[in-house]
Amino acid sequence: MARRWVSILLFILVAWAPELRAQDAYDEWKGLYHPYASRPEGHSRTPRGYKPFYISHIGRHGSRSPVNPGYVANGLDPLRRADSLGLLTPAGKRILRGFVQLDSASQGTYGLITELGASEQKGIALRMVERYPRVFRQKGRDSIACYSTHKQRAILSMTNFGAALAAKAPRMHIGFMAGEKYYDLMCREELAAPGLKAGSRKSDAAMKQQFDYKAFYSRIFTDPEKARSCFKSDRLMAETCVTNGSVASYMGIQDIMLGMTPEEFKVASGIYNAKQFMQHCGSAEQGEWRMHIMDPLVLEFVSRADKALSGGRIAADLRFSHDVGLMPFFSLIGLEGYEKRLPFEEVNDWWNATYMMPMAANLQLIFYRGRKGDVIVKVLFNEGESSFPALGPGPFYPWTELRSYLLRCAAQVPDN
Repeated sequence: MARRWVSILLFILVAWAPELRAQDAYDEWKGLYHPYASRPEGHSRTPRGYKPFYISHIGRHGSRSPVNPGYVANGLDPLRRADSLGLLTPAGKRILRGFVQLDSASQGTYGLITELGASEQKGIALRMVERYPRVFRQKGRDSIACYSTHKQRAILSMTNFGAALAAKAPRMHIGFMAGEKYYDLMCREELAAPGLKAGSRKSDAAMKQQFDYKAFYSRIFTDPEKARSCFKSDRLMAETCVTNGSVASYMGIQDIMLGMTPEEFKVASGIYNAKQFMQHCGSAEQGEWRMHIMDPLVLEFVSRADKALSGGRIAADLRFSHDVGLMPFFSLIGLEGYEKRLPFEEVNDWWNATYMMPMAANLQLIFYRGRKGDVIVKVLFNEGESSFPALGPGPFYPWTELRSYLLRCAAQVPDN
């Protein structure tokens, strides 16, 4: 009875989760820092005779506090210096107030998921069990393997996901593993360092051309030229209002984000969006090398699926990682929305992280076995049906075909 009430309470907590439909210019361009919402599209009928038996999943951590104090300090410190010199207008003081509130609210929780982030993960887990109850009620296949990077926000996402699963599928044995080895497998960010500066240089140039620094600084500083001595770069000052402002907004702090006009926010965030794509996706400028950093993860997906298909007790492999690991991984395997190789200038016409990499973004591969023993796989991205365009329309693919495709993705020689 107690387990039943826990399950009911968890369902009520997350049932309100809205679909991801931007309401205004701010919401449309919160990008990597937009809270999660499942895609609302209906699901296709499963081909007759096929039953789900295994799920292979990877997801980003849930909505979090700012990643560290230094991230907030990019805006807080220069604004404090400007304020001490009497250089802030009322609008500038409003932005400073927002940074102070954000720093105060994040003390002791920097880098950790928020209550919103926890509910996002619980919601994904509950809907997984509700959609595929048979996977979690199999005789003999009674175990779930959960893997996380060593970052606390990923570990907390994994444990909240697992707690919700335990409430809905109490007979399953759930194992939890975390460590730097899983960061090396699912993120590998340190190997991406050579491409980060190129993206920042491109972003600097685009901001100079497209963002009206004069209007922005004249509104928040009484003496813009003198105020420039307080911060490192023009781009970083505007960018920190976008990134920290987006995080602060779902923590109930609006002053940073609303310190920019909707048009300023859209321009600055759009350029940040293009920078992220260039740095971490299959961009035209960076070539294939960035994606192929994630080759080992593709091979791990295939090997774990092979093991599950050959028997054993594993009903689901669940992985918890970060945006800088998922973006190149999704690009490498050509997931719908990530299949294009875009130059910096065209990214915003085709790719928006608000929809393609919000907090708790996830990929689920649902494996079904047919009456004759053949296996097909359903592709879900953020819980909505998706596809691998190179293989034709989805969401279902024969595993033999998808397996060969994934191995080919990981075997291609990257551009130099």
